[in-house]
Amino acid sequence: MKKRLFLFISLALCLALSACDGKDSISGEVVEVTPTALILEINEGKQVAVLLEENTYIFGMDDINGDDYKAAPYTGVQVSFHQKGRAGSITTANGTQVKAYRPDDFIRISAYLLPEAAVLSDGTVLDAWKTDFFGTIYQTKDSVELLREYAPNGPENHHVGDLESYDDLSEVAMPHVAEFYEKQGKLYDLQAELERAWTAYRTAPETFSSFVVRQDSSPAASSERVFYFRTNLTRTVSGNIVQEATLCAAFDRETGINIPLDDLFVCQKEDIGKKLLDLAEKGGTGPADPAVKAEMQAAFQMEYLSFSQDGLWIEFPQGTLPSQEHTYLVSVEFNEDCKTLLHPWAVPHRSPNDF
Repeated sequence: MKKRLFLFISLALCLALSACDGKDSISGEVVEVTPTALILEINEGKQVAVLLEENTYIFGMDDINGDDYKAAPYTGVQVSFHQKGRAGSITTANGTQVKAYRPDDFIRISAYLLPEAAVLSDGTVLDAWKTDFFGTIYQTKDSVELLREYAPNGPENHHVGDLESYDDLSEVAMPHVAEFYEKQGKLYDLQAELERAWTAYRTAPETFSSFVVRQDSSPAASSERVFYFRTNLTRTVSGNIVQEATLCAAFDRETGINIPLDDLFVCQKEDIGKKLLDLAEKGGTGPADPAVKAEMQAAFQMEYLSFSQDGLWIEFPQGTLPSQEHTYLVSVEFNEDCKTLLHPWAVPHRSPNDF
């Protein structure tokens, strides 16, 4: 069975590294260590060696120190390097001669193995590769990739167009916002995602594509007092179909204190949903069917509400509206009618230069 994970990482790393300076690059899994070289499997059945020379520098990752690894290398890691040229051959433990290469300047550790990282409900044990580029990749013991879990990204790592960013918060606010998202943690159940992927693979192994789960928090809007961030969660539903969900949070831009979304409105909390849906209907994005609107009013929750620089939108997740098969989205522009529902200090400006 093909090593889908290995081939994907190797190809992506080669493309990324080659794009840097045009030099030939090689990446692969360390499958054997000799006194002078690392033996790499660069694709199924093909091996090469990279020399560990005195002046070779190794870039580590996470808890793997490059100097320590060079002093005592081991298998179960992926590495990549630009080749300086051929350096004869190296004999592997089974007596095979493989081509050897000298690295140009450095070797980079790009992933490492987490053996037996998860156990499924039927007892199936999964390994995982922790990577620099793609987060954590879970696979079966025979190397079939089941799930790619991208490392969650907080708002401090994102810039969106001409919106203000995390860096525009006050020095006092920044750590409070970072702490909020650290405590928020994952909005999904990793075990459940693995179980769904495993079920899908067993049902149709020939057509199965690796599941994906990704969570990112990024700037959404800002006013003179409030900063809005939006967390997007993307999950594979089946095949190549993904489902997205959004969660918005508001913060005082000077203190970093989280502001409940209902505190941004001048009307009572129990009236917010109806008033916004009335405006959505008036603006043409709400449902024309009174029965669907009634379902929305009954299902409305503040966590379905998100702010953008230009308006509000309400996302009713799949399954929350009895008459609708899919996620249903309505929006409300920041016109005068909408602004009257909010405190003036809560209304985002169209441009940070308006502050």
